[in-house]
Amino acid sequence: MAKSARVLALIAVCALYTQSATATYRCDPNAPLIAATCTVANVTLLTPAEIANASFPDDVRYVALAIVDGFIPTFTRDLARKFPKVQDLTVDALGIQRLYVWSNWEQLSARNNSIREVEFAAVQHRLRSLRLDDNRLSKVPSFGRWFNELKLLSLDGNRLEQIALDAFAELEYLQSLSLARNGLIIVEPTVRVPNRAVRGVQLLKLKHLSLASNRLITVNISGWEMPSLVSLDLSSNDLYMLLDEPSQLRQLGALLNVSYAGNDWNCGWLSEAQLVLRERGIVTLTQDTAGRCEARQMKSLSGVCCYDRAFEQDLKQDPFESKWEQLNELRRRYELVQFAYDQVEDNDLNLITRQAHALRGQLVGPVAHEQDAIASELLRLRHALADESARLERLQHGIERTVHDLGQSIDELHERAVRPKPTLDAVHQQTVSDSIRRIPDAHRVVAPSGTKIKQLEDKLRELKQLEQSLSEQVNYLEPRVHNAHRMVEDMLQSNSDEEFDRIRTYDRRHYRASYRTIG
Repeated sequence: MAKSARVLALIAVCALYTQSATATYRCDPNAPLIAATCTVANVTLLTPAEIANASFPDDVRYVALAIVDGFIPTFTRDLARKFPKVQDLTVDALGIQRLYVWSNWEQLSARNNSIREVEFAAVQHRLRSLRLDDNRLSKVPSFGRWFNELKLLSLDGNRLEQIALDAFAELEYLQSLSLARNGLIIVEPTVRVPNRAVRGVQLLKLKHLSLASNRLITVNISGWEMPSLVSLDLSSNDLYMLLDEPSQLRQLGALLNVSYAGNDWNCGWLSEAQLVLRERGIVTLTQDTAGRCEARQMKSLSGVCCYDRAFEQDLKQDPFESKWEQLNELRRRYELVQFAYDQVEDNDLNLITRQAHALRGQLVGPVAHEQDAIASELLRLRHALADESARLERLQHGIERTVHDLGQSIDELHERAVRPKPTLDAVHQQTVSDSIRRIPDAHRVVAPSGTKIKQLEDKLRELKQLEQSLSEQVNYLEPRVHNAHRMVEDMLQSNSDEEFDRIRTYDRRHYRASYRTIG
């Protein structure tokens, strides 16, 4: 039984040591993503204790950090604080369920996790790009006015069934918003209130909006104030028509391309909408396959499937039928040019990103070293100031003790000066009196009289020696007492007796002040 208890205790100690041991993670030199990026692999932090004991690189050369192949269920504020110099953080596929966003980060990618909740402090954030694709968000995080520098927000592949676009209205610089693959049923400009008309929403800087691959049946765009919108993706939904007239598309003055294939359009509405798009020169980026239209017994209108059995005759009377093939050929050429342009733009952006990170690393290094030097010097000065303060305090206490001891010495000298000198007769008389008082006691004690007499004689010799010693001390102190009297009389004014008595009667805590006043 005792052996089992010892084994259990040893296991408990080992477990405690394992939990409290510090885990140090380092950059992988063999897996650089881009310049100035640190890649850390196999990070597993399951408890707050493991997070508290985790150590990560703190090298000023790295402004980007990527954590791969790990498991961090709760990305807490304490963990976020361990990356004070990181500007670009990637934490994809780490099993994160709750994510804390640090205010100094500029780019954050947390895709392919299980995030249900996003937390952050109510302060201004520097975040410009946030990717939360393929998580488990059921509502849009309350970004509010704290993320007004955010330009790109991607929430693809979450669980957002209903969206009010005014949830993004305070993101003043938002340029790209993607809500694809969420199973969206309703997209409103603002939250619908009973007995109140739907109000509009302003997203003045928004350029790209994606609502692709959802379950939308209809969308109301009449309340959209998006003067900068360039690209709109409505593909792969269940759209029959938009709630607005096709002419409402004209209010999107900057629109250049739109994707709307993969829906269940009404052919009558779709034909009018396509006329508006051709009139505006807006390019259709996607088309339905011919097999889809045939399988669902749908009509194909400029490559997009729609439902309308009575529309076939009208379609044959289209006066522009001879021009559609030319327009389609031009559209295909434009799409090829656009694709090539996007490839070049992506390569340029990657190159710019690498150069920016490299420049940041070069800039941050010297600045950080200077800051560290200044911080070290300030710390040294603080310690020196604390040591000097302690030394002055000790010196003050020493002076106070010295003054106190000096006051006690003067009082003792005065008492000895005024004390009457002991005489030999007085000592004899006192000794004899004591001896007489002790005689009855001595008689009651069984002891030989001779022993008592001898004791008295010894005591008498001791008293004589004491008298001689006292006389020597009096002779030694008498001149010093006279000198002290003379010094005090020289310092005192005309009312010397009263002043002297007043000084003598002062409490010790007032002595120091009285001494300075007299001096």
